[in-house]
Amino acid sequence: MIEGAATSASRPDGLEKLRLARGTWSYADLSSASGFSVAPTDGVYLHCMIHGELRLACAGGAHIVLRGGDAMMVLSGEAHALRTAEGAAAPSHVLLRERSAATAPSSCAFGPPGRPVARVLSARLDASWPEGISRRSLPALLALAGTGRPESARLVAPDAFARAGVGAGSSAVLTCLAELLLIAALREGAVARSIFAAADPNPIADALALVAADPAAAWTVASLARAVGMGRSNFAARFAETIGRAPMEVVAEYRMEHAARLLREGRLKVAEISELAGYGSEAAFSRRFTRHFGMTPSRMRESARAASLVTQERPGFRSLLRGTAAALDRRQAEPAVREPRTRGADAPHGKRAFIVPGWSD
Repeated sequence: MIEGAATSASRPDGLEKLRLARGTWSYADLSSASGFSVAPTDGVYLHCMIHGELRLACAGGAHIVLRGGDAMMVLSGEAHALRTAEGAAAPSHVLLRERSAATAPSSCAFGPPGRPVARVLSARLDASWPEGISRRSLPALLALAGTGRPESARLVAPDAFARAGVGAGSSAVLTCLAELLLIAALREGAVARSIFAAADPNPIADALALVAADPAAAWTVASLARAVGMGRSNFAARFAETIGRAPMEVVAEYRMEHAARLLREGRLKVAEISELAGYGSEAAFSRRFTRHFGMTPSRMRESARAASLVTQERPGFRSLLRGTAAALDRRQAEPAVREPRTRGADAPHGKRAFIVPGWSD
C-alpha cells in the first residue's frame, strides 16, 4: 500500500457525453510469422481477438499478449503493431487508414498463404471526449473484455463482438457495443480516478492510480509525468517529496505486489507472471522478486500452497466447540464422592472433608 498522496475527486457524471462514431471495422486473418501495423490517429483503436494469439506493441512502449475473447482499446491512438510472433513483418493495415462508409466489416489477410493462426476484428473510431476528461491521463491500453477481466466485461457475453460483427448494419452495432464497454470500463475505480480532472488536482495521486490500474505497463518517469501533465524533472522532484521514494521504486513495488498476488493464486506459470508484471525476462523478474521478498517466486508459490493445505486440514471452530461441550457434559455427569474421609493433617480435629472430583484445595 502506497501512502502519502490523497486520491483526487472524480466526476463520472460526464461520461454520458462520451461518444464513439464513424467506425471503420475490419477482420484480419494472420498466418504464422505475420502481423500488421497501424498509423497514429486522433481517435482510438480497438482490437477484438476472435481466436489465436497476437502480440500488441505500442510505439510508446506499452505491450500485451491478446488471446481469444480479449478486447483491447488503444486509447492513446498511437502507432502500434500486432504480430503472431516476435520480430514478424508488420505491413500497414490499409483498410484502417481512412474512415469507411461500409455498413459491415471488411476482410483482409496477412502473411504467407496457409491456414490462419489468428483472427482479429479491428476498428478505428473517432472519439468525442467530454469536457473535464484529461486525455493525457488516459492509460495507453484499456481492456474492455477478456484480459484483466474488468467488471464491465460482465455486461455482455464473452463472444459479443464476434456475434455482433456479422451481417448488414453490424458496423453500427459494433460501434455502439464498443462505446458501451468503454464507458463502463472508465467508471471503474482506479481508472475513473485517473482520468477525471479534479477540483483540487493532485498529479501524484493520479500517477499512483495509473500505475495501480496497470502495473505491467512500460512506465517511465517521463511517461508518468506526461500522463499527468507535468515536466519530467518537476514530476520526479514532487513525487519524491510527496511519497519519499523515486517513481520507479514505487512502480517496481506495485509490480512485485501484483506478481505476488498472481503467484498465491497459483494458476499461472512464473514466465507468464513475469510478463504480466511488466518484465520481458523471467530471469530479471526472479532476481528482482527475490530481492524484494527474500524468497524466489517458486518458493512463495510453494509456501502459499502449503498454507492452503494447512487451512483445509485445520478443524473448524464449530467442531472445536462441539468437542468442548461434550467434555463438559461428561464432567458434569460424574457424581460427587459422597463417602466422607478424613484428610489427615489437613482436616481440623473432629471435622470431615468431602472430596469432589476436579476440585482441589
